[in-house]
Amino acid sequence: MRTQRHTLALLALLSLGVTLSPLAAQAQEQKVQIQAQVVLASNKGDTVDPPELAQMKETFRKQNFSFTSFKRLSLDTLDVGAQKPTEVRLPNGVNASLQLLALKDGIATVRVVIPNLSSVDVELGRQGSVYQKAGKHVGGELVLVLSPPAK
Repeated sequence: MRTQRHTLALLALLSLGVTLSPLAAQAQEQKVQIQAQVVLASNKGDTVDPPELAQMKETFRKQNFSFTSFKRLSLDTLDVGAQKPTEVRLPNGVNASLQLLALKDGIATVRVVIPNLSSVDVELGRQGSVYQKAGKHVGGELVLVLSPPAK
């Protein structure tokens, strides 16, 4: 009799767990990892630091943005979710915010808000980068570079 009650109680708990597990999954916030770089692009000198920014320099040249110097000021991997914006501190005293709007088929739609400049929704896939102007700083332009995390 006692074993039968334990079995029934266990089955009741298991069925409750099966019923609640989809709700628990829905309650968990979706998040995506994004690599965020802050780069200072200017015409002061011809430094490209680190050398990986040469690709960015070439991309800008092809689009007639003729900066000669590119210097990485910060590099962070961020967990960006839908519930609360993730802040990126910029050296010009402004905080950019990133918020996940949707995640479908490996493509994240992220809202990027840079106060007094722009609010834009961008799509990030598994490769490539998105460049977002982030304001002036020490004689140049800050660029927020969003990419999938480096492997």
